[in-house]
Amino acid sequence: MDEAGNAPAAPRRHPGPRYSWLIPAGLLLILAILTINVLVHGPLVTLDERIREAVLPRAHSPAWRWLSDTPHGPAPLLTDLGMTTVAVPILAAVALALAIRRHTIRPVLIALTGVALLLGTVIPAKILIARPGPGLPPVSPGALGVFPSGHTSTACICFSLAVLMLVAGQPARTRYLALAGLGLLWLGVGAALVWCDWHWFTDVAAAWILSALLIQLTFWIYRARTSPAGRPAEPSGHPAR
Repeated sequence: MDEAGNAPAAPRRHPGPRYSWLIPAGLLLILAILTINVLVHGPLVTLDERIREAVLPRAHSPAWRWLSDTPHGPAPLLTDLGMTTVAVPILAAVALALAIRRHTIRPVLIALTGVALLLGTVIPAKILIARPGPGLPPVSPGALGVFPSGHTSTACICFSLAVLMLVAGQPARTRYLALAGLGLLWLGVGAALVWCDWHWFTDVAAAWILSALLIQLTFWIYRARTSPAGRPAEPSGHPAR
């Protein structure tokens, strides 16, 4: 009680990240469903076939053929963003530039962690699941299948890490615009791969989910290793300064 007889105000309690595991758990569940569906030739395989049957006539029609008719068409150029020879060097350049500018090796460590997780998950999954691409024969033992989409996951992870590190600490409007741009990139690369008949739709969907999980895991590993004892980790919106 204070001198006026009023009870002291209760301290504010900030809600802890009690349910922060729900989103990764939900994404893992969806990824597991998509993977099992491919392995057992489930009902979503029929959905893939129907999507392909709907897309192919339009992709080859005179009105839309220009999108993918040449290697320099819009669709092939979008898929090129998922090549490791394009996405990884861009991420490396951004990480190195930020490390020099901010006098810290943290951006380089984040980039290395993300690429390591990418290679350590996508390549083994493609070999083990061995899903043949649209219109292609069965995958020979030890060869790479198409599930999940490597181009999609490479583009999503590398460009997202680069952009998130660039906009860390920037005003909210800048971060929101960056996230919107990344969303368009994710959709564009995935749609282009389906349009060019290089991937089934669920290959792309699985890569989107896997990318989101690996990006979260990358920043979680970074925060777990760099946060001082007794000090809360940086919020997810500010992965690296």
